[in-house]
Amino acid sequence: MIGLGLGLVYGLYSWTVARAACVYSPGSLVIEHSGSDTAYLYGTMAGQATCKLRALSRSNPEIETLVLVEVPGTFDLVDTQAATRLVRKKGWNTVVPSTGLIASGGVMLFLGGVEREVAQGGQVGVHAWSQPGGGGVLFSSPENIPANAERAFRQIYRALGIDPAFYDFQVNAAPARDMHWMTREELRRWDVVTR
Repeated sequence: MIGLGLGLVYGLYSWTVARAACVYSPGSLVIEHSGSDTAYLYGTMAGQATCKLRALSRSNPEIETLVLVEVPGTFDLVDTQAATRLVRKKGWNTVVPSTGLIASGGVMLFLGGVEREVAQGGQVGVHAWSQPGGGGVLFSSPENIPANAERAFRQIYRALGIDPAFYDFQVNAAPARDMHWMTREELRRWDVVTR
């Protein structure tokens, strides 16, 4: 019985450590924080964004703002959606600085911010969602994006208070292998920015 109890305790401990230890992969999201209420994000979201943002929140409860310096996209839509919901739940604001760039899944993460600002000169890029398919085929046009992926995008936009038609704007703005850089008018029209 003691062995079983010790096994359960060790298993819980191992699970907790593994959950808290965010995996690093080259080029993946990096979060820098220097003791203020602001953190700086760089890199592609490769499946560990939620873990890294949770760790940031635990160790720095004073965080109020995430500056997305360069977040060009994601390889993991499920994790990106979870990270986006976490940003909103924490009540964090998001900013793209004047030299900053967000694109594709980086835009979804940005939309998690309660207050959202893109400084003059900051770039916001959207395009059709893509995913490797059988034989290396990409879903790269609105006609061949899976219905469940489309629903997932629309649901998260609704949850964030964004017009779900923003999804249609994105996928029609540019094919998956290209990028449409949003104008200031488009940023305001789709409520991408709040200030």
